[in-house]
Amino acid sequence: MKRTDSFLASSAIRARSPLILLLLLGMVLLAFALYNTARMQAMERIREQADANLSRYIVSLQYQLDRHRDLPRLLANQQQLINLLEHPDDAQSIDIANRYLAWVNTTMGATDSYVLGTDGMTLAASNWEQPHSFIGNDYSFRPYFQQAMEGGAGRYFALGNTSRVRGYFFSYPVLQAGQIIGVAVVKVDLEDIEEDWSDPSQDILVMDEDGVIFISTRAYWRFRTLGYLPETGRSTVRQSYGNHEPQLRQDRPPGSPQAGWLNELDIARITASRRYGQAPLLPLDIIRRELTEQGDLLLTLVDTPDTTSRRLSGRAGQYLLQSRLLPDAGMRVAVLASLRPLQSSLFKTLGLGLTFYLILAALVLFFSARHRMKQHHQAELKQAHEALEQRVRLRTRELTDANQRLQQEIEQHHQTQNQLIQTAKLAVLGQLSAGINHELSQPITAIRHFADNGRKLLTRGKNESVATNLTEIAGLADRMASILQPLREFARPHQETGRGVNLQHLRQGVMVIMGGQLEQQQASIIWPEGLESLWVAGDIGRLEQVLVNLISNALQAMAGQPSPRIEITLDSHPQWVRLSVCDQGPGLSPEALAHVFEPFYTTKPTGMGLGLSISHRIVHSLDGRLEAANHPQGGALFTLTLPSLSPQEHS
Repeated sequence: MKRTDSFLASSAIRARSPLILLLLLGMVLLAFALYNTARMQAMERIREQADANLSRYIVSLQYQLDRHRDLPRLLANQQQLINLLEHPDDAQSIDIANRYLAWVNTTMGATDSYVLGTDGMTLAASNWEQPHSFIGNDYSFRPYFQQAMEGGAGRYFALGNTSRVRGYFFSYPVLQAGQIIGVAVVKVDLEDIEEDWSDPSQDILVMDEDGVIFISTRAYWRFRTLGYLPETGRSTVRQSYGNHEPQLRQDRPPGSPQAGWLNELDIARITASRRYGQAPLLPLDIIRRELTEQGDLLLTLVDTPDTTSRRLSGRAGQYLLQSRLLPDAGMRVAVLASLRPLQSSLFKTLGLGLTFYLILAALVLFFSARHRMKQHHQAELKQAHEALEQRVRLRTRELTDANQRLQQEIEQHHQTQNQLIQTAKLAVLGQLSAGINHELSQPITAIRHFADNGRKLLTRGKNESVATNLTEIAGLADRMASILQPLREFARPHQETGRGVNLQHLRQGVMVIMGGQLEQQQASIIWPEGLESLWVAGDIGRLEQVLVNLISNALQAMAGQPSPRIEITLDSHPQWVRLSVCDQGPGLSPEALAHVFEPFYTTKPTGMGLGLSISHRIVHSLDGRLEAANHPQGGALFTLTLPSLSPQEHS
């Protein structure tokens, strides 16, 4: 026995091994597909968000610059400043110019405003009352001064030589008689835009034409370059790139292979302009650059500062670089979007996908083991199955015999029910005959009258009048035939034939049957409009029997009332039609409502209690409903709901 169990266990392991290997291969392929898909989608989201933030920042930066772009030109046309430049030693002109510049500076929201002479010396400034005033400083080395002295508008970003505050400088020459007599300068502080940035997952960089970062959401990235700065000068650059000396220009966007390289001439030029003071202009510590298939540049750089050294030696992070050039402003704006959310998104997607796959694999292994167990026990169950089949055959024969007996009983019950319905129909033939007799008396009298007149007219030779009388007699005969038709339909046993019943025809048949009883009791029936356009499923004989029973019960409930009235209302729907019969009698008691459709239940001393029971069975056989209730305003309310037929179905 132990040897058999061991053999079965080893067979199960050998059978399960290919499936396990297949599931492991599927898991590896799924992980690869999930990783690529999730990375692509996450990168697309990060790219779109970075591009949107870049556009928003550029708009904000451009707006801030455009607010003050034309301010130096406006100042260059002011008489207070022209008088100062014509009389630079006049104390009153200096005081007027200082106060005017301070007022302009406060009104326009600029950081500083000042006026330079043709030698670059500051003659008046908005900060003339502050300890570190610009007055007396020489700014002839600034490019914005040199640009203005050449006759054009100047733009320049630099670290303040006196204030040590970063700012963007706008300049414009002051002209008198076509000659440049000075320069008007406005300084704008851009740190507010930097401080307003609130996205922790993305960083903003603004670089000058040399690739030096002068605005950044991280303070330790300012005055650095996006690349590797040569430490040994021109020789190191030549060793790395041969005779080509790379320089960052507008045709070399940040992130290109040579981005961030500065040669000795660039370093000397930046140092001479004192643009960034004593900043060492070190490059960002970029570990790796890679270009994706979609053309995105990914940078891996150390993004955590080490306060114990001059270089960054903390934790590294990967970023997606998006940048745009602002040619008129001489700067490039870039967004570094962190890819840390990408990693969390990848882990989440892989976790969910692989968890689902492992659950699915567990289910596959479970059902596989179950299948093997089923095969293992199949032989043991075979004998029991044969015994069970034998028992089933015996039981089947017993059930077949019982079913045949039940079918016979149902057939007998059906015949009994039809006979009972037919008996009930014959029970009201007396009432029907009275109605027909009442309806036929008038046509018979009219036929006798037309026949007598015809004989007289015939003896007189008035053949045309005789023909007219004969036509009237034929019409009366047709009318009598239509009156007798309900009698034939009512007395005939029910057959499963017919294409439907028109409610107007049903009304006419019911009124013929009930005409005598209604006239005898001086009762009236109010029928709804629109019956001629509605058809229901069933046959007219059985539906006439149902309505005759309902109307007869209503008349019996109102026996003794003067001018009793029965109201029939109509409610139609594309799938059903509902007729409601309401009388003015005392209504139904709670006990009657509970048993009204039961056979042999009646509240009348002479009643048999079969009319409503048979009516209920007839309506049920037509897939309809017959319901009883009391009307809120008094009297019994019987509602007959029947399936509706479309014009195509009854045609």
